[in-house]
Amino acid sequence: MKTLFESRYNTPKFLIGMVHTLALPGAPLYDRTGGMRKIVAQARAEARILREAGFHSVMYCNESDMPYESVMQPQTIAAMTEVIAEAQDGLGLPHGVNMLIDPVASVAIAHATGGEFVRCFLTGSYVGDLGAVVPDGARALRLRAELAAENIALICNVTPGFSINLDTRPVPSAASGAVFLGLADAVCVSGPAAGVEADLAAIEAVAAKVPDTPVVVGTGVSAQNINRLATAADAFIIGTSIKIDQQTLNAVDPARADALVRAMAA
Repeated sequence: MKTLFESRYNTPKFLIGMVHTLALPGAPLYDRTGGMRKIVAQARAEARILREAGFHSVMYCNESDMPYESVMQPQTIAAMTEVIAEAQDGLGLPHGVNMLIDPVASVAIAHATGGEFVRCFLTGSYVGDLGAVVPDGARALRLRAELAAENIALICNVTPGFSINLDTRPVPSAASGAVFLGLADAVCVSGPAAGVEADLAAIEAVAAKVPDTPVVVGTGVSAQNINRLATAADAFIIGTSIKIDQQTLNAVDPARADALVRAMAA
């Protein structure tokens, strides 16, 4: 049976390149001098690098907006909507949205910009560097239904970042719950922080537990490990390893992006 990504995009292993936007208006690191023009220019340039490298899609994320909010402010939602609309103009690739720990904002922005998937938390409870997080998956699903936007696939994180899961069940059980109760279209297994490789054994166990649901690897994918991870996973969200000096918030390095795609094709 074809996976969601294979059916939609006619490729068995789907590559999602990250565009980590500069800090948006209202965030502590926002560059008031550069303003929105600078943010849009950066996003457009990086999206086009990813296209030229051969990525199948791009995903826009407000990674520079730390500390993160579980409910996004109106100015954040408005700014990201504009950035994506500008960056996607003429790009010719499908895109997704990851407004980090606010799944409702992710769905809203994806709908407004023609996005085809979002990465989000739908289930679970987490505590750590992000504070106490209980994602509002129920509201995100209801918003998607209200907008008649069921075409927006929900990629649900089943491992926490910069925090621990207060649900102590094994990761495969959490993935099963995300599919059954969270209505996730795909599940995402990651390492404990951006750029940290996910455990292959965990990916394999999740794939076995939810065999009819695509499994996405969310962190630590590189040219060196992607083929090994591809033995169990269907899609890959790739950011840190293709950045200059492999630093998450740096610009995309065209040479690293090219090398990643070549490694997957080898």
